[in-house]
Amino acid sequence: MVIPNDTICAALDYGGGVCFGPQTFVIYSCAPLPESFQLLKKNIALYVQLTTSASLICETLPVHVDLKPPAVAQLAALPVPPARMVNTIYHVPWFLFPAATLEKHCVIGNGSAVKSLLVILQRPWCVLEVCCCDIETVAAMREFAQLAAQVDPNNYDTAVRLLSHEHRMRTSPLTADISRSGDPYASSRCSVKALRDIYAATTLTYSYNRFWLTLICSCAVHLDVPFSEVVRRICDGLRDRPEATDSRLYWICLYKVLLRKIGDWVT
Repeated sequence: MVIPNDTICAALDYGGGVCFGPQTFVIYSCAPLPESFQLLKKNIALYVQLTTSASLICETLPVHVDLKPPAVAQLAALPVPPARMVNTIYHVPWFLFPAATLEKHCVIGNGSAVKSLLVILQRPWCVLEVCCCDIETVAAMREFAQLAAQVDPNNYDTAVRLLSHEHRMRTSPLTADISRSGDPYASSRCSVKALRDIYAATTLTYSYNRFWLTLICSCAVHLDVPFSEVVRRICDGLRDRPEATDSRLYWICLYKVLLRKIGDWVT
């Protein structure tokens, strides 16, 4: 019996993610293909566009679907600090930090590049891992997600929203990093509607550890910075003292301020 590649990755993953070789972070998901895949295949023109878009993505983000035993042997679990806390509020998404710090990334999936990309783009955490890739990959993945959303907006609108924010923040010369140059609790250019939209996009989708997912996304939108920047900030705060709570509390307090700003809409 052939074991699916994503199942192998999941078996190796203890919460810190998986690497392929010494320096490549693996983006994977065990989620099934959406039911809309058959509709996508029947739309020949759109499926051709998806295939072309996937080929472009593979130029900067390798997609592996047919791993041979020697390649499987290169898969390994990334470390998780021994001081992990059980409480969700303090249990930060350790798997996201190597995605932000390692320069190389790849997708490991099954079947084809199109199928593998459709699977990961359903999952917001996987999309945030993509947001940690180079800007060319982010742009290409945004285009792919936009194509998929034409047929299945329920599964892919969140990916479009997240990738669009990441791309805009990393390419806009007007981006102001409030958390570097001023008070992160002060007013920002971000509207309440923008906060509500990103909150809805990340809470209405099933996801592991939704608390930190909405925290990262809401704080990035408020600060007018890329999601990848917030991830790196959190990572830098925990790099030397993974058991410390002060870095976590900084972001948790900011998130609570944003929830109060949104108001009764979230209650």
